[in-house]
Amino acid sequence: MGIREIKKYFYSQGYYKGLAPEPRFKRIVEIFSKLRGRTLLDVGCGDGSITLLLKESMGAQEVYGIEIAHEAAVAARNKGINVYELDVDGSNFPFEDSYFDVVYCGEIIEHLFDPSHLLNEVYRVLKKGGICVLTTPNLAGWPNRIALLLGYQPYSMAASPRYESVGKLLTKSPEGQWGHIRVMTLKALKDLVKLHGFKVKEVTGCTVSVKSNIPKVLLGLIKLMDKIMSKFPSLSTRIIMVIQKE
Repeated sequence: MGIREIKKYFYSQGYYKGLAPEPRFKRIVEIFSKLRGRTLLDVGCGDGSITLLLKESMGAQEVYGIEIAHEAAVAARNKGINVYELDVDGSNFPFEDSYFDVVYCGEIIEHLFDPSHLLNEVYRVLKKGGICVLTTPNLAGWPNRIALLLGYQPYSMAASPRYESVGKLLTKSPEGQWGHIRVMTLKALKDLVKLHGFKVKEVTGCTVSVKSNIPKVLLGLIKLMDKIMSKFPSLSTRIIMVIQKE
C-alpha cells in the first residue's frame, strides 16, 4: 500500500476535517501569529481548513498548498487556495527558488521514504531567513518508551500499514492506516535539519488527543501524564519545530 492510497483513506475517514481541534494547533497558531510574510506554502494542506487558519494568523497574502489526495485538493481549491497535486516523496516542488516566506509541514515528514528530499525542496523554495514549521510524532516520546520497555510496539510506528495496532499496548482493533515510515527522535530531527542548512529556532512539545475505550480513570491519568511530558520536548508525544533558512 502506497502513501497515496493511505492519504486517500485518511481523507475519506474525515481525518483532515478533525485536525483543527487537535491540541497542537493552539500552539501552532500561536507560533504563526508571531510570523510575518507575504507568501505561505502548506505542504500536505488537506482540505485547506488549517491552511486558511495559518494564513489568517500570519497575515499572508499569497497561499499555496501541496496535496496528494485529489478529493482533499479539490476541497482546498474551493476555499481559494492554489493547490498542486503532488507526491512530495521524491518530486520537486513546482515553485521558483527563494519564493516563500513561510513553509508549514504538519505531520508530513514521518510519512516519507526520503525526508532529505523534502528538506532540500523546503530549503530551496524558502527565502533567506525564511521559516519552516514542522510537526511530527516523537519516536522517543514517553508512551513509546514505556511500550518498548514492556515489549510492545511503539505507538508511532506500525508493524504493517494495513494493521496499525498490531503488537501495541491498550489497543483492541488491529485495523488502521497511519502510514508512518520515518519517525524520528528529537535529536535525530535536529541533526537532520541542520545537515540541510537550517537553524533550529524553537522546539516545543505538545499533547495529543487520546481516543480509547480504556477505563476513564486510566484515560485521565494518561492525559495528565501527556500534559506533563509535553513540557519536555525530548519526551513529548509530538514535536513542533521552528527552523530557519540561513
